[in-house]
Amino acid sequence: MDPQSQPKTSTTSAPESGEGGGKVPLMQPTAARSSEYFQAKQQIAMLKAELVNLSRFLRPKHPKIEALNGEITRKEQLLDIYRADSREALDSRKRALLITIQNLEKDVKESDTLNLEIGRKMADYQRLKATASRVQSTYLRLQQTMQTLDVNKQITPEGVTIMERATAAQPSRAELSRSLLMASLVGLGISIAILLLLDRLDDRLNSFTELEQSFDETVLGQIPREKAGKRRRSVTLLQADDPRHSFVEAYRNLRSSLLYLSVEGERPRTLLVTSSIPNDGKSMTAANLAITMASAGSQVLLVDGDLRKGVLDGRFGLPSEPGFSEVLSKGFNWVEAVQPTQVPNLFLLPRGATTHKSAELFLGPVMGAFLKETAAKYDYVIFDTAPVMAADDVTSMAPRVDGVVFVIRAEHTSGRVARSALDLLYQRQSRICGIVFNGVRARTGDYYYYYKYKDYYRKYPTSAAVKTT
Repeated sequence: MDPQSQPKTSTTSAPESGEGGGKVPLMQPTAARSSEYFQAKQQIAMLKAELVNLSRFLRPKHPKIEALNGEITRKEQLLDIYRADSREALDSRKRALLITIQNLEKDVKESDTLNLEIGRKMADYQRLKATASRVQSTYLRLQQTMQTLDVNKQITPEGVTIMERATAAQPSRAELSRSLLMASLVGLGISIAILLLLDRLDDRLNSFTELEQSFDETVLGQIPREKAGKRRRSVTLLQADDPRHSFVEAYRNLRSSLLYLSVEGERPRTLLVTSSIPNDGKSMTAANLAITMASAGSQVLLVDGDLRKGVLDGRFGLPSEPGFSEVLSKGFNWVEAVQPTQVPNLFLLPRGATTHKSAELFLGPVMGAFLKETAAKYDYVIFDTAPVMAADDVTSMAPRVDGVVFVIRAEHTSGRVARSALDLLYQRQSRICGIVFNGVRARTGDYYYYYKYKDYYRKYPTSAAVKTT
């Protein structure tokens, strides 16, 4: 190979960075390498021109032609080496410039910090200087005052004349009134602060307005608060000719909201009623909703899906076994476990034996077959389940039904806990139909109309008993 085709190392220096942001030497290609690069380009041009001239008279396989092609190839390889060296030198120079910029930025930041510190110290110095000046002037004034006083003069009793005898000590009424006023203001301020703190920490939902502000979900209905009887621990279910008119109308309103729910596709026929925490009234809501739908002529199956603490069998006065637990775990025929209730068109599948493996049972294939068979036989299938935050049962069953009705109890349920429970249902791809606001005080502004028009339910004499004039 021609000695000129051998690659030559460029005389460059590696980037060096030092503490304190000193100058960084740059890697640059030497003038000799640049000269060699241009010489190589000229030689390639000359060789290609010579190759063109020889190609007119000689064959492509002629030794001179092949020798010229080989020489051109070697020169081009050498030119590529020069080009790669130049590119590497430029990259090194770029890195060195970046290091220099970083060091300069670091020096600028340190200078800014130092300038701020100097400014603070100058301000402290000026403040101390002003304080020293005031102290000095005070000292001089006191010294002049001391010079005008005769400290050696003695005061004797003979030189003192009593102008008026001292009277007995009495409390100052002005001070007493001022103290009482200040104490009252301080007590009032502390009371307001405590009320504001309690209001901020207590996120329980007290009214329909607060519910709408806290949740974007549709509010299906408001259920008024009803007190249990003197001999009963819980509120009774809806009865025929129930005198609790506002209570009945609230569940009819809930039924209408579900029947005319604005949804795409088929309307939900398998419904799951749940809540975030216990004692929100989900079982009462599920039972009364089933009674209201059955009263409208629909065939309704009420399923006690709370296999841990279900109470629907006791509310309807029916035996608890066999029930839903045996259907899912032992393959019991669900048709034989369904029991008719005193309400026409309403049937109950009780809880059955208690179990703590209900989440696994809800995920099994038996549950899917049960949903298909019951949906084909009944107009509506309503499930009462455990609270969302108490067990994983609801999040296992909710994705398999058509819709979820979420119950929130007024003045009891925490807004943050309810939001977390709804988020868990949304994560399982559950379809939330809406929220039922349970236990609302009937005399609040959001619910007063039920009581305002309660005379509408007063019984009047029949038309036959009315005299015609």
